[in-house]
Amino acid sequence: MICNILLSVILLGSTDAELLDEISLRYSSAEGIRWEIESVVYSEIFEEYDTASIEFNFFPPDTFSISSELEKIAGIGDTIWVMSKRHKQIQKKLTDGSVMPYNFILNWDDNYAITEHSKNGDYSMFKLEGLGSVIPEYLLLISDGKNRIRKVQYLDSKGDEVTMRFKKEKLKRPSKFDRFYEDIPKGYEFIDLIE
Repeated sequence: MICNILLSVILLGSTDAELLDEISLRYSSAEGIRWEIESVVYSEIFEEYDTASIEFNFFPPDTFSISSELEKIAGIGDTIWVMSKRHKQIQKKLTDGSVMPYNFILNWDDNYAITEHSKNGDYSMFKLEGLGSVIPEYLLLISDGKNRIRKVQYLDSKGDEVTMRFKKEKLKRPSKFDRFYEDIPKGYEFIDLIE
């Protein structure tokens, strides 16, 4: 696998990596990131699609929040809190080797190698393969001519296909970080998986 990755990097040349670096620099130099995303998850086991609108907020250097109708996620460093409205739970846990949403964009070359790159008009498509044991192992990223991410696709840890379409973005610091885990709502169970 490592030989294949090194060969791919040599064959693709530095221009592909430079383009992905430009995209990464665009986001890493921002004071923050706010995205409105349409997420579509396809479960091959159940043969069904689940579509959700997601708001993603990134507070540099390592804090993020994800909010949808059924779930909230807050991450600080290597700790995440997940609130499931369906299960009336809040779980606190360490990351499981999954690459955090900001890492596969801001620090893509720490975790991934480009295995394929193509252009179609103003759009660039990158196929990335994980270096070592990262989740997701493979990633498809599409950007437009202004170095904005438009689509990300990968298989999650359950094997479901996740497609995220980036509808709106603002490169500014979000107004506030939702610390929903500090005041547990009535009827919710708190599960600390770190202790």
